[in-house]
Amino acid sequence: MSSSGAAFDRFKQLLAAPCDYVARSLFRKILLLFFLTIAIVVSALGSLYYHQTSADIKARAIGNMRSLGEQSASKLETQLATIKNSAWDLFSDPEFRRFVERMDADPDAYSQYAWKFSKFMSNNPIAEFIIVSQMNGIHLVKGNIDNMERIDLKKMKAISIDTGGKGVWVETRTLNSSTGQMADTLTFVQAIRKIELYSDSKIIGFLVIQLSPRYLSEWLGGLGGGGQGTYALVDRKGGVTRVAANDDFPPDLNGMPKLLDVNSSQRVREKVGTSGDMPTLFVAHGISNSPWILVGEVSLKTLLRPVNELARQTMLITLLCFIGAMVLAGVLSSTITIPLKQLRKGMRAIERGDYLFTVPVRSRDEIGYIVQRFNQMAGEINTLVVKVYETDLVKKDAEIKSLHSQINPHFLYNTLGMIDGLAEMYDAPKISKISGSLARIFRYSISPGHLFPLKAEIRQLELYLYIQQNRFSERLSYAIEVEQGLDGVLIPKLLVQPLVENSFKHGIDYMKSGGQVRVKVWSDGEEEVYISVWNNGPAITADKLEEIRGMLERIELSAYGSNSASIGLANVVQRIKLVYGTAYGLSFVSSEEEGTTFCMHIRRLREEERPA
Repeated sequence: MSSSGAAFDRFKQLLAAPCDYVARSLFRKILLLFFLTIAIVVSALGSLYYHQTSADIKARAIGNMRSLGEQSASKLETQLATIKNSAWDLFSDPEFRRFVERMDADPDAYSQYAWKFSKFMSNNPIAEFIIVSQMNGIHLVKGNIDNMERIDLKKMKAISIDTGGKGVWVETRTLNSSTGQMADTLTFVQAIRKIELYSDSKIIGFLVIQLSPRYLSEWLGGLGGGGQGTYALVDRKGGVTRVAANDDFPPDLNGMPKLLDVNSSQRVREKVGTSGDMPTLFVAHGISNSPWILVGEVSLKTLLRPVNELARQTMLITLLCFIGAMVLAGVLSSTITIPLKQLRKGMRAIERGDYLFTVPVRSRDEIGYIVQRFNQMAGEINTLVVKVYETDLVKKDAEIKSLHSQINPHFLYNTLGMIDGLAEMYDAPKISKISGSLARIFRYSISPGHLFPLKAEIRQLELYLYIQQNRFSERLSYAIEVEQGLDGVLIPKLLVQPLVENSFKHGIDYMKSGGQVRVKVWSDGEEEVYISVWNNGPAITADKLEEIRGMLERIELSAYGSNSASIGLANVVQRIKLVYGTAYGLSFVSSEEEGTTFCMHIRRLREEERPA
């Protein structure tokens, strides 16, 4: 096996345990799904927001630096142009030229221009001193006289002669009074000529104006305030002047020639380089009519500090959103998983046979509907189990009764046969017929089986009413009416006879004449069947009616055993509910005018409910 295949197998083994842990819980699956969805969405939105915003911040920071450098360079250009224009004004002034020519012979003019030079220095703090000198060395100076002594006037004189009267800026070195160190600066030099119409103009002196390195240092330091970077004045060859406010500024920019390639068509350039081993952005601005370039540098770390702060804030917000979303996802998923866990407990309870276990319904959504249906199903299963159990008890009880009733049946048959024989011997046909009817009733009551066709039950009632007819003679009349097609309806054995017996026991027995009993069977639709037993005997009192109704309403299937020894209304109702269901039963009405009617409500049994 290759090394890559082995590594893949190890990776699968590492993932097997976590995957199995997640697979065994729906809650973990939902939570993992929420986690992945939220992580992807939040990460995508956070990354998009960070990149767009960081790009805007970076562009704005670079733009601010470019704008600051451009404004600063423009300000320095303006100051240099002011000095140059002032020198040109003096050059073109005839009185000034006469003063230079006769400097040592005109004290009034000397005082006048000394005052003008002092005013010039006050108006131009960038200038360190101003010197006007004759070619022989006599001069007037205003400003920092100590630094004036460090300037090479012979060199300045030679430059003025070489330029032929055109003012130029030259690089010089002088003492920075704020630091006490030598510093680079610029000096403006211009020759002063005597203007003559008919001959070449003669150079009679020269003008020197030197910029203050202290002023330049403070100005450059002010540009870098507020985290805007460090600025320096750089010559066009890449050498950094010593007026830079920050000693960490790279001493040489020769490695970035394109940065210093500024001109009138492209006065601003920028480039990323290194300063102290740190990635740094350099921005160069050309200064017109001077040998210097204003260069600003700022580390990318400083430049991107707002971007990095934004990144931290974005990560924090993303983390908070993620945590909040996960908490919300956990709460939402729990509304699904908690009911399902309860449902699982309910299923396990049913597996153990606890059909009374109820799962609490916590919502009205689909999960709540499933829980409701589960509770309903458990209740129905419990009802069916109880019904089957009670039915088995009833069958066993019936079997016991049948066994009891079958004790020595031949003796009973022989006795009835003997009575029938004696009746015929003594010419008593009525006694013979009554004993025969009684024998058939007895044979039906002890016959095996639980359900019989309605036709057999009606035949049993006819035999019973015949015997009662012989007892009451003319005091009784009866009738039985059965709707066509109902003879085959199955009903429990001896279900109707207790109602007929009650008609005699509580009605006909108290009448001296005119007693009537009516049995009627009819259907309502394809399934519903009704059997009524009516008698015209004394009405049942209202209190007794309420007592009977209360007793019948309290009847439960489990109460059957307590009344199994009696044949009465409770027995009838219990047997109807056992066979046909709790929706079926017995109703009754009684009044002096209408008599007393008991009505059974049963149904046709389905094929699967019929006994095998």
